[in-house]
Amino acid sequence: MSNIENFIINAILVTFPLLIYEYFIVYRQSLKKEKIDILLSISLYISLYLAFYYKRYIPIEYEFISIILPVMISYLHHKPIDALIISAFITEYSINTLDYKFYVVIPLFILFFIFYKYYSKTNRTKWYLTNISIILVSIATLLNTLIDFSPSNLMITIFSIIVYSITIVIINIAIEEANNIINLHTNLKNFEKEKDLRLSLFKITHEIKNPLAVIKGYLSMFDIKDREKSKRYLNIIDGELTRTLNLLNDFLEFTKIKIEKKETDFNKLIDDVKDVLIPFFITKNVNYYFEVEDNIIIDIDSSRIKQVILNIIKNSIEACNPSIGIVKTVIFKDNNDLIIIVKDNGEGMSKDTLDKIMTPFHTTKDYGTGLGVSLSNEIIKAHKGSLSYSSELKKGTICKIVLPLKN
Repeated sequence: MSNIENFIINAILVTFPLLIYEYFIVYRQSLKKEKIDILLSISLYISLYLAFYYKRYIPIEYEFISIILPVMISYLHHKPIDALIISAFITEYSINTLDYKFYVVIPLFILFFIFYKYYSKTNRTKWYLTNISIILVSIATLLNTLIDFSPSNLMITIFSIIVYSITIVIINIAIEEANNIINLHTNLKNFEKEKDLRLSLFKITHEIKNPLAVIKGYLSMFDIKDREKSKRYLNIIDGELTRTLNLLNDFLEFTKIKIEKKETDFNKLIDDVKDVLIPFFITKNVNYYFEVEDNIIIDIDSSRIKQVILNIIKNSIEACNPSIGIVKTVIFKDNNDLIIIVKDNGEGMSKDTLDKIMTPFHTTKDYGTGLGVSLSNEIIKAHKGSLSYSSELKKGTICKIVLPLKN
């Protein structure tokens, strides 16, 4: 294998950890800046290690050019402290092993740092720093060669400078392309968020507009002298205001889903659910059954899961006919999952309604918002679980929740 092939392979190996870093950041935009910085530093030191490890396959005349690459990568990624540490390692190796003169190597890295500080305070592009590195490395290697001059050494030095220049240009292009991909990915994510926000605002505006229009219409017909009509109109207005407030509340919940898991006694949670729901069962005259396995401990956001179960069982209660309605809740462990099944013998749903049950703002209720099931589904997904429905008209509905018992 030729010297240039060895050098190219070394350059690829040195830059490979940084390419992995760039790829990882593209798909993990949620990482905090501190973690990103740590990951970048680790990548840089891996690059340094690979540069030293694979220098054995490169003739000694080209080793300095090869191992200096991590320094430039550090500066191009705005990591001056890491660059100085890496420079110290390379300086020691260059002077003690490669016989480079200290008055050549040390000024080289000092000038690197000075030009980097100037570059970071101006609006210059990375190409400025790349060109400076080519000039400084060229001067340093030429000076070191001229001290012990020979025609053959001069040719090797010129060749190594050309190879370094080509390599650092390619690295700069790769870094710029990686950053462009990150920026494009970030812009696309922001665009999707903005698109979702605009769609949500459009829907919420549309939904709120309807009850407000009804309220305005009845207010325009309001006659304080006609007590019977006024009372009926007030009931309608009150109902529309209630629907509007419910819509706003559900929308606020839907847009700020955040879970905080902790170990939870699920049996205690279900006892709390029963305390809340029993008055609803009694008021609607609907029968209820709870079958809950003992000793269920699970990592969940208890308030969020309680919210989901209450919502699902309330929907089942509302779907049932008085006196003959039955809502049965069965909860048990199945291997590493917790299974929650809520079954009713209510009105059931058509296929069209079942297909749209997870769709925000889709509802068949007079005062529903169409966000309850969507919100429940998002909460369950945030717990890495699943929520599913099966139903037939006039035969009832079955809701199944699967939650992992441990994170």
